[in-house]
Amino acid sequence: MLRPRAEAMARRRVGCAFTAEDIMQDTWIKLANVRRDDTISNPAGFAIKTAMNAVVGHFRKQRRRTEIDAEVNDLLWQSVDELSPERIALGRDVLRVVDAALKKMPERSRRIFLMNRLGGVSHREIARRLGISEEAVYYHIRRVVERLGELRDQLEK
Repeated sequence: MLRPRAEAMARRRVGCAFTAEDIMQDTWIKLANVRRDDTISNPAGFAIKTAMNAVVGHFRKQRRRTEIDAEVNDLLWQSVDELSPERIALGRDVLRVVDAALKKMPERSRRIFLMNRLGGVSHREIARRLGISEEAVYYHIRRVVERLGELRDQLEK
């Protein structure tokens, strides 16, 4: 009886049945890991609150991913308005610099970044494939994006 109620709440909040199912799966995993010696006076309320927190966490992650996507998009597609021979040569030079910077990044961070940005693999799928948390995936991508942002700033000087 509790599960359908919690799932309906998550579906209403996120607007997608599949996303709500993922959120609820995460919620049940969190609930299964609650220490047995913890005294919870209202287990149903605790479960609903845990689900609500998972929904909030979903929106937080979604916002961070949107920010990262925008940053990467800006880095990769900045001012592509005119393709003169000079601009193409400069672009190739920048590409070589970016490639060299990526090669200097830790292997795991570089791999995760490329899986996500070039391969289109979701954070969740990367986490599953590599056996790490989605937060760790975010951290690795963020590390590369920050380094590329620093590199962009240096190139613009």
